[in-house]
Amino acid sequence: MLEIIVYGLIWCFALYGILVMIQELTRKSTYKKIEENVKLIMTVKNVEDGIENYVRELSMGRNFYNNLVIIDLNSTDETLSILRELEKENINLKILTELEGKDYLENQIE
Repeated sequence: MLEIIVYGLIWCFALYGILVMIQELTRKSTYKKIEENVKLIMTVKNVEDGIENYVRELSMGRNFYNNLVIIDLNSTDETLSILRELEKENINLKILTELEGKDYLENQIE
């Protein structure tokens, strides 16, 4: 009798594990579809001291910021050149000038 109960419990746990696995797989594929359409758009101006660390920290996250767009608002320091160097390292980082950013935003809204 005890053997039947143990086998029954094992089968219940196995079925539960399979159901949880199927649920996780469908949740991750749904999250991936949403994640591809999310873009983080930032504007920056004269932030050369901390911009590199900030962008690196964002890019090391959960891939939520895979589509990072940074619009430089005519910085007078080295912000734009630092961002251009980072852009070379990270395929999903897009750096735009103020004019390019305006056009980009108008196209995204339409």
